Amino acid sequence: MKVNEIIAEIREKNHLTQDGFAQRLFVTRQAVSRWENGESIPNVDTLKLIAEKFGVSLDALLGVERNAICQCCTYPLHNINELGTNEDGTLSLDYCIYCYKDGKWVDPNYTVQDVVEYTIPFMTSPTMTAEQAREYLENLVPTLKRWKR
Repeated sequence: MKVNEIIAEIREKNHLTQDGFAQRLFVTRQAVSRWENGESIPNVDTLKLIAEKFGVSLDALLGVERNAICQCCTYPLHNINELGTNEDGTLSLDYCIYCYKDGKWVDPNYTVQDVVEYTIPFMTSPTMTAEQAREYLENLVPTLKRWKR
């Protein structure tokens, strides 16, 4: 994704008009329009402000691919729409929308074993058996942020 598309996606995901987005960043609506049309990009300080205010990494803003997974269930986090939300409505860079919403666990009673059992069918393939997936997940899931103790 390009920077202009990412900025538009962040603005829309936060249910803001270009004017509302601009006000939060102390810039003009025209500046936001130019960013979204690909005519210019925000300066470094504004990129940092967007990252801070909307809970997005600078890598994500710049379209740098990251190899991130949900720190609860291992779901791959490839785009902004897959990120969960914090209590204040900002995006969580650690958890997916299926595990974490509005600063709360979607299923607070979920256990490590529940994650393992649920995920196995999605990992099995001609190159990975269910037993291999189970072993992999039983080693990985307890090391994720939600489950570390």
